[in-house]
Amino acid sequence: MTTFIRIIFAFLAFPSALACLTADSFAHEPLYSERPGKLRILVDKVLMRSTNWIMTEEHVKEIAGAGFNVVSPRSGGEDLNRVREIAGFARKYNISYLPWMRGSLVARTGPRMLYENGVEQAICSPDSDELWQWMVGLILEYARISMQIPSLTGVFLDFENYYPPQRPGHLYFLSYDDAMMSAYAGAKGLTLPQIEKPNRYRWLTSQGLHRDLELFQIERWRIRCRNLRQRVDAFNPRFQFFVNPGKGTPFLIEAAFPEWSTPETPIILADDITYGRPSPDTPHKDALLINQRKLANQIKKAQQLSIPFKYIGGIDPVVRNADPEFSARNAVMISETADGYWAFYEGPKLGKDHSTYFDWFTKANFAIERNDFRFWSEDRVTPDFSTSFPM
Repeated sequence: MTTFIRIIFAFLAFPSALACLTADSFAHEPLYSERPGKLRILVDKVLMRSTNWIMTEEHVKEIAGAGFNVVSPRSGGEDLNRVREIAGFARKYNISYLPWMRGSLVARTGPRMLYENGVEQAICSPDSDELWQWMVGLILEYARISMQIPSLTGVFLDFENYYPPQRPGHLYFLSYDDAMMSAYAGAKGLTLPQIEKPNRYRWLTSQGLHRDLELFQIERWRIRCRNLRQRVDAFNPRFQFFVNPGKGTPFLIEAAFPEWSTPETPIILADDITYGRPSPDTPHKDALLINQRKLANQIKKAQQLSIPFKYIGGIDPVVRNADPEFSARNAVMISETADGYWAFYEGPKLGKDHSTYFDWFTKANFAIERNDFRFWSEDRVTPDFSTSFPM
């Protein structure tokens, strides 16, 4: 069960002594922007809301003007005409562009994700041809466009699990669906009995077959991920994969992370561990220090993977009292500790608190650009706990 043992390291505590740990030992970041430095990514769900979820040139101009060097609209990534249009806007305003896409797909014809406890979700199994044809097709189009419009520098893949009947965190774990069981049996020359879905994990374990199935499934994942990287490289070997979560799952740690990362084009691990404060009532300065310690520990764990990578921490205004000033100072702290930050920008409203958030993000971004990391430890200038969005 070494796969799951390796997963556990992502959640175990390391010694809390802090150092400014980054992935810079793997160096080299192929950003188009002339303002590369630390990554400052805005994943927008606020500006686009006013224009029927279509990102406009004015939106990109405002995002670039606030000091972000990467834009990633939360929707629109499956419309290739819009992708080209936004890439053009990003090039005009000298920032990079990442189409955002989920790493999951609701199953229509292919096998569904089936967990070891027998719970089945509506999404495709991680070994589903349906899933991979969709994912590969779209990402290859992005890679093709990136050669025509170099401001498109990669893809931001979201493996968060949004689907009922349960949400066990992130995707993917092993799937025990019919197609996988059949493929395994065929490859191994086995004749498997009819096993009810809730009993498959226990039966495989009792027969001493589970580890073999695990290795079989992982190898199939790795082949698919390797094939995607090779096909992307045929268009653009500097095309980058940004992946949430940075902490990983069996699929990510065993297949996606190692196969999508190269020394020239390291994978970007996007962690949400710094979203908001550790708890809603944690005071500002304590919250920043705790976030810094947690992020540094996560980077140390990622270094054990022994792959080229960069690590970025996330910010979300709707999470645990992440008011405008806290979000800004959190961004600078994250950028000192890691390779930059990504803001999953949801909650603020245009004409209300959006301008306040962007004023603070602008201060943060230009502090990061100047390497003025003292900004995050300065005293607050607005009252603490001034803003809270319901989750």
